[in-house]
Amino acid sequence: MADLTQRYFEDVSVGDEFEETQQPTHDHVVAFIAAAGLPDGGGRFTDPVRAKAAGLPAPIVPGPMSASMLTRLVTDWMGPLGRVLSLDVSFRRPVHHEDLLRCVALVTDVNGEGDFEGTGAGAVHLDVTLENDRGEKPVQGTAVVELPRRV
Repeated sequence: MADLTQRYFEDVSVGDEFEETQQPTHDHVVAFIAAAGLPDGGGRFTDPVRAKAAGLPAPIVPGPMSASMLTRLVTDWMGPLGRVLSLDVSFRRPVHHEDLLRCVALVTDVNGEGDFEGTGAGAVHLDVTLENDRGEKPVQGTAVVELPRRV
């Protein structure tokens, strides 16, 4: 369950970690493709036979869906008053349907830079990863967010 409380800049330290678990199913992938208006990638996202013909052991989760799982992780962590400044993602290997994913955000830097539009917010740098139940990290990235300061 997501922790939807507001994080404040003063309460964050390097080494803090936030974790969620997600498990994208076939139905989740089909719904995501439909909602996003994405093509089916030649069947590799939904059809086991066509995925195998493409050299994959099973259908895979589309990259934008994996990226959205990391985006959700970051937005759940920062709370409603935070602001995502950047999110860069690297796709290292496929995410498969039914993979039990450990989604992790690790604070790597905390500094007073940021102050978007004079809000007084501070910047927080995160390493973000999706780790499957096989111990692989198929999607990794970094994010920079602004968190409000306590007044």
